Amino acid sequence: MLESLKQEKREAIVPSLWQLEVINVLSVAEKRERISTAEALHFLDLLLNLPILVDEGKHDMKDLLLLSKTYALSAYDAAYLDLAVREQVPLATRDIQLSQAATLARVPLLEV
Repeated sequence: MLESLKQEKREAIVPSLWQLEVINVLSVAEKRERISTAEALHFLDLLLNLPILVDEGKHDMKDLLLLSKTYALSAYDAAYLDLAVREQVPLATRDIQLSQAATLARVPLLEV
């Protein structure tokens, strides 16, 4: 998926919590000695050069709660689904439950 953003001149849009999720994944990988700090920083350099727009808009908490309840999603996953619905864009995910929710919500899925 990340490679296609670079090669195909595509843009992605993500909720603001995405930044925290990226840092958490890198932090955990470092703690488990799967990557070094230098590798994590290099990955961030690569990631920050991709056309990824961070949606800083306020989430409607009621909408997120209803999406979470309707599709049995975490609040975090509901934020991704909500953004795809609001922006009318396909969703890229490998999460099975989020994929199923997107399908039920009639949100197209990108193959990743």
